[in-house]
Amino acid sequence: MTRKYSIPQLIGFAIMIITNGAAILTVLHTFQNSALLVMTSRSLIVSAIGLVVFVGYSLLQLLIYFAIARLDQNNDGWAVVLLLVGLMNHLYWIPAIWSLIVKYVRQLREYKNRPIS
Repeated sequence: MTRKYSIPQLIGFAIMIITNGAAILTVLHTFQNSALLVMTSRSLIVSAIGLVVFVGYSLLQLLIYFAIARLDQNNDGWAVVLLLVGLMNHLYWIPAIWSLIVKYVRQLREYKNRPIS
């Protein structure tokens, strides 16, 4: 049984794939440019900073994945997480705002169609 994703989730996953692909290509391009590697220092502090940045970026991508995967749940917390991530990458605002709009339109329709007691 396959899980069906909503359009905001599919757009969020596409943005995530494009962003990570661009980051990977940037790192590969940096390592292929030998002149740039010769000019950079290889001290222990620079290596530690690089490791911290890599781990932080990986954890952020994991958080983004869970936020996109749980975007259609009843609470708005995951959309808010994507809005906050959107401060660094504005493309993540698209699925976050879209899912909030869809949710509130659905709630408005349910409110209008409620039985009158």
